[in-house]
Amino acid sequence: MRVLYPNLGAEEDDLPPSASPPAHLSALSSAWERSLLTADRLGLATHGLVAWLNTSRAERTAQERNLKLWGPHHVVVREVHDKGFCARAVDRLGILEVPLQGAITVLDVEDCTVDNLVACTLQQPGWMAREGLVAKARMSTSGRGRLDLRRGITERAAAKLRRRGGAVVEPWLSRVADYSSQWWIDDDNVIRFLGATKATQSFAGMWSGARMWIDDDGIPGIPGQVGKDVVDRGHIIVREAAAAGHRGPCGVDVFTWADVDGHVYTRICELNARMTGGVVAVLLARQQVLDGHAGPGQLVSYADGEVSVSTTATVRSGPLPE
Repeated sequence: MRVLYPNLGAEEDDLPPSASPPAHLSALSSAWERSLLTADRLGLATHGLVAWLNTSRAERTAQERNLKLWGPHHVVVREVHDKGFCARAVDRLGILEVPLQGAITVLDVEDCTVDNLVACTLQQPGWMAREGLVAKARMSTSGRGRLDLRRGITERAAAKLRRRGGAVVEPWLSRVADYSSQWWIDDDNVIRFLGATKATQSFAGMWSGARMWIDDDGIPGIPGQVGKDVVDRGHIIVREAAAAGHRGPCGVDVFTWADVDGHVYTRICELNARMTGGVVAVLLARQQVLDGHAGPGQLVSYADGEVSVSTTATVRSGPLPE
């Protein structure tokens, strides 16, 4: 038996699922339910209470309903879903872009003070003079809770960051495009690649949809070198999450950015240790492949809980179409 617990946004406030969610979250929840049918067909079955994000409240709710919470323990999820986990792993593994080396600071809760946030700006005068620094709440979703350090640093802002697990302070970069790779870690620690997407996001960073191109193996992905980088770097971070005990679905967000000379870099942004919009999108795209409605080279788009398939093959190889 599978009972869904659509606690979207629970990393910020561990509240029960809303009885009347906004339309975009309602559409995503419905699409999530359909996508799990595809997961079943791929041998990725879920059972018990299946939460969007495993939290302490989800654990208690499962116990109250005499169900088992499916997936990893909420303590493990809290560790690897934290943006600080990803930032520290990228630095430790030597995969941080050269221009950003020494420019990123992870502040724990007790260190997330006005004085320390100000110190970050003083230590990075070059970045502050260019596009500034941003403090990202370590437990947040869809780009919410960010603090532009050029606009003043108050105790109220620092306290908000502390309530959300501290902060990752990093340069504000000139983004070119947003991508993600989506994964599933089996109970026996086997990492399975589900697909990759080019994300559609608002200026504030809120995810709203995705585009994918079906490869010759029927897997949604991104053509060209960018697609390879997105998957290769995502796999590195997912291995770290698996080693820390995470199981089930997860996604790695990546974006490309350009420096003042126009050189484009690929940056690992964060690991989402839960169901994601990207996981839903790639599973629904794979459903189209399984049902014979999409094939190699075709573009599959996801928006508002639904997928659409291009009528012709749009790409087989080469650079990402715009």
